[in-house]
Amino acid sequence: DTSGKGLKVTVVGGSGFVGSRVCKILVDCGADVTSVSKSGQAPKWASGQDWTGAVDWKAVDLLGGDEAALDAALGSPDAVVSTVGVVGTDLDVLLKGNGDTNAAAFASCKRKGVSRIAYVSVAEEVAACQENWLPEFFSGYFDGKAIAEAAALEALGGDSSKLCLVKPTFIYGGDSFELLPPRVTYDYGSGIEQLLSFGLIKIVADITPGLIKVALRPPVSVDSVASACAAAALGKETANGKVLDGTKAINGATDQPDATGLSEAFEWTKEGKHNQVLQLGQGKN
Repeated sequence: DTSGKGLKVTVVGGSGFVGSRVCKILVDCGADVTSVSKSGQAPKWASGQDWTGAVDWKAVDLLGGDEAALDAALGSPDAVVSTVGVVGTDLDVLLKGNGDTNAAAFASCKRKGVSRIAYVSVAEEVAACQENWLPEFFSGYFDGKAIAEAAALEALGGDSSKLCLVKPTFIYGGDSFELLPPRVTYDYGSGIEQLLSFGLIKIVADITPGLIKVALRPPVSVDSVASACAAAALGKETANGKVLDGTKAINGATDQPDATGLSEAFEWTKEGKHNQVLQLGQGKN
């Protein structure tokens, strides 16, 4: 696919879990890709992969206050994707890591005259839990996300038709389980996504409150989130200028296949039992 040919895209947070996959998709689409991150390096999961050689990996501290260095790292892109964000229990760290970092990046976008922005924020149903369901320190996370969204819109002169907000609940992917940030593997997450997408569970989720509702919503794969960001950066109608709130909206903006983890698990179980029966039968002969 060469739909990105001739386009320059900078991915802020391009060394991270989501951002690195955005970089890969954009490279595969033929775009000229720059990654801006604190490390300035390709992620370990992509070590040795050809696409990493096509990305210009730039290191910069978004909280360093050096506008000239940030502007130089950002380059002169047609579009910018920011996947920058942090989790934790320190309110100030959450506010700076989600708000100030992105505000600095989007201020650079404004100085550079960037024409499109995609930003990975947080689902509205998750944000709605902050008042009565979550500890006080979480306000730093949600306030930071709100600051970032406002800064992105301001960078585009208030033109929401040039801004895509990708708002997932829980993102899964990769091949390992992690605690901070909380993460489950592709296989496990795909099974949960398929299970929680069933109609009956959706009906129950719709009528339950707060965190219970969020827990019953299907998670979204990192590939879907990255694909939605890339689609917005490339100016595709499915994502550009859209608010993609929740798994269904994010998946709908991409060409990612439906989650099949649960079906595959059932098939694997059936196949395993079938093989066991065959082995037992052979043993009696």
